[in-house]
Amino acid sequence: MSVRDRLTSDLGVYALSGLFSLVVFVVALTILSRTLPGGLGSRQLVGLVFGYLLFIGAYATAWFIYSEIDSREEI
Repeated sequence: MSVRDRLTSDLGVYALSGLFSLVVFVVALTILSRTLPGGLGSRQLVGLVFGYLLFIGAYATAWFIYSEIDSREEI
């Protein structure tokens, strides 16, 4: 399977969108830390990172379930 086939497959799209969400999250944290008057406090940062990790956990679970369903449908 070529790189192009992997990136355009359903799981490739999942991987690319997960990577995109990580980039957006890091950019948002950078912007927040520079624009908030006191910067990001440790409590705020922990809350944001914990929420993002919950999102990634749900995302990875959906990815796993989808790949299992997809593997069972192939005959």
